[in-house]
Amino acid sequence: AMDAPAPGERLQTLGSFVASATTGTCWSDRCQRCGMQLRIVDDLPPSTDVTQSFRGAINESFVVVPHSDPDEFVVGRAAGRSECQPDGALRCPSLGEVTRVEMIMALASGQTDQDHPVCGDCLKAVVAEVQRQVDEAQAEHRIYQDAFARLEEQMRPLQQDDAESVEAEIAQMEDEERRLLEQLRELDREEAEIHEELERHRRLEEAMQREEAELWIGLADQQLALCEGEEERATTASAIRYATAELNRLQRTNVLNDMFHIAPSGQFGTINKFRMGKLLDDPVPWEEINAAWGQACLLLDALVRKCGVPMGQYKLLPRGSFSAIQVGGEVLQLNCHDGGLKSFFNNRHFDLAMTAFLGCLKEVARFLQRDPSMSLPFKIENDKVGGFSVRVLFNPPERWTKALKFMLADLKWVIAFVESREHRDRTHAAASAR
Repeated sequence: AMDAPAPGERLQTLGSFVASATTGTCWSDRCQRCGMQLRIVDDLPPSTDVTQSFRGAINESFVVVPHSDPDEFVVGRAAGRSECQPDGALRCPSLGEVTRVEMIMALASGQTDQDHPVCGDCLKAVVAEVQRQVDEAQAEHRIYQDAFARLEEQMRPLQQDDAESVEAEIAQMEDEERRLLEQLRELDREEAEIHEELERHRRLEEAMQREEAELWIGLADQQLALCEGEEERATTASAIRYATAELNRLQRTNVLNDMFHIAPSGQFGTINKFRMGKLLDDPVPWEEINAAWGQACLLLDALVRKCGVPMGQYKLLPRGSFSAIQVGGEVLQLNCHDGGLKSFFNNRHFDLAMTAFLGCLKEVARFLQRDPSMSLPFKIENDKVGGFSVRVLFNPPERWTKALKFMLADLKWVIAFVESREHRDRTHAAASAR
């Protein structure tokens, strides 16, 4: 069927219309099948109702294939038919005429599968195609008629009981069908429930997989922390073993003995390789002697501090080669120099300082002798040690040198006793701790 255009566009859509006041209407258009130029004449009586189907009337209208310019034709009516003449009077068709022709084409298109207008050859082809379809439908109809006849022939011998049994069987099969359909619906419900259960299990499995992944990550973290803890524990144990070994080594180490090495060297006593004393055949310079007295003063001051010996009137002032000892309010220098009358007064102060040093050493020994096992190898009495005076004035160099050697021996003995006592105390404390 053809779609009707808007009224304002119908003149361009349907083609060129020409009309006369006394004749029918004629217009030019193209064949909807092959595109050939057509001249279509409306020769239906004006009283014909074009809104109704008019099968057979369409074939009576004229379809003219032009051989010249369509504008040369005019519409006329003679002897019951319309003609298009080149010299006819022209007029514009009315909207009603255009609508009438358009309605005719729409109805003609609705009668067949082919849109109108079409030329005569195309119309014949369309009619032939429709006739072929009609023949095929009639042949198919005959086949169905023969099949129906054969079916009636086969059903004719059946008895009434057979028909009733067939109907009962059909009813039974229908019941079975309903039962199976109900069972199928039940199975569908069970399938839906199983799908829901599977979906729930799938979500549960995903959650468990996530939890398992988190568990493995936590386990890996714990194993890493355990390895780090083991490494830290091993490092700490190694550090403890090293510290214990160092502590034992340090406990076995005689610190004062290592710091102040006292040893005999011929007739001299030495402290840290500094000789103390003088001999006629081996005069030791006073600088070396003063340095030795500075080391001895530092050693005795360390012993006093370590043992906590209360010193009443003595105070040691270790200053290297210029060390001194304070007795009461007087400071006595533990150093001496050569030189004339001044040297005599210096020696006198030096003798007083050495005597005060012996008194300080005796105080330390008396404090340590609270332990009955403590006793000095060379007894100290006033300015003498082992019976030899430590004074320089009016004392032969050999005796003075021997007195200083005995004094260094007593200092070494005190060092050994203090270290051994501390070692015993540490051992006893460790045994008590265990």
